[in-house]
Amino acid sequence: MTDRHDAPFEILGDPPQVVRATAPLPQDAVAQMLTAPSAPALLEQLGITGQDHEELSALLAPAAGDVKILQEITRLANLLRDRAGLEVPQVDLGAEAEALTALQQRLVPGEGLVAILALVVSTSTVRAWHHERGLSPELSWLVLADLGQQMRVHRRSSGRLGLHQLPWMALNWAGRLVHLGRLQFDLHRADEGTGTERWVIGAHIPATGPLTPESVEDSLERATAYFSTRYADLGASRPEGAPSFGREFRCSSWLVNPTLTEELGEHSNLGAFAQRWEIISRTPGADGAAFFVFGRRPPYDPQHLPRTTRLERLVAQRLADGRGWETGLGSLVR
Repeated sequence: MTDRHDAPFEILGDPPQVVRATAPLPQDAVAQMLTAPSAPALLEQLGITGQDHEELSALLAPAAGDVKILQEITRLANLLRDRAGLEVPQVDLGAEAEALTALQQRLVPGEGLVAILALVVSTSTVRAWHHERGLSPELSWLVLADLGQQMRVHRRSSGRLGLHQLPWMALNWAGRLVHLGRLQFDLHRADEGTGTERWVIGAHIPATGPLTPESVEDSLERATAYFSTRYADLGASRPEGAPSFGREFRCSSWLVNPTLTEELGEHSNLGAFAQRWEIISRTPGADGAAFFVFGRRPPYDPQHLPRTTRLERLVAQRLADGRGWETGLGSLVR
């Protein structure tokens, strides 16, 4: 199951700045892709496993057979396939969430189904962009397998098949995100609209296991090697005094918080990670901490959050006593 053979591409720029599909997928082709014998194998390539794989596989044919749902899958898929690259407008899947949730009730309760299926049938353009920028097929599929990871996160917090992180998945499909070892990295502009505007590398922490200092260091080294080589053109016009491209990282996360170092210690995994970053701004982040630590989305009662581990006790107590939690925007130059 693939749309590569149906989608000739136009490469814009040298080195490439944008890849775009030159023809939309017709609705009947999307229906064929959803019901192809190879469809379950593609779900596995996209990281969709276990109960998510079982339940989603059972919905492929019903979705293809529902005219209104198929129309929306096709529309969103073509938006996602339209272009990938550096200077491309991101598809605002988040703005579509309420309408898509209402539509999917025709088949199954929950949220995210229509977007999931649009993502499944629209991998061609982002894979072409990855190829143009020297990302191996294996690493390209690893990026796209974040779909399955986000579905597992959704199931942990809701108990059912679905997807909350629609804007994040649209960023993946725009092609500016890679997964290198323990961390994920994206390309974005810092200090937009100022004289120091420039491309930087954003670091992200998927919920995939321990965040050891060794694994973090390995990822940062791999990111510097990949971006400074495959995106060398972004380092050609840096503002005076700016760090070299490929060595400047930004991270906006509930983990960029000195409380972790102070309370868990600088030699703990989370304390060591927090200590890497120079915090340049802070914003309220209680709901982010509640989601990533406990899998809870509002509304929730901080007084009844679990306190099994040291981290849970730390975060739960701060949320319960009103101190809250801050998300830090951290800077790291290597």
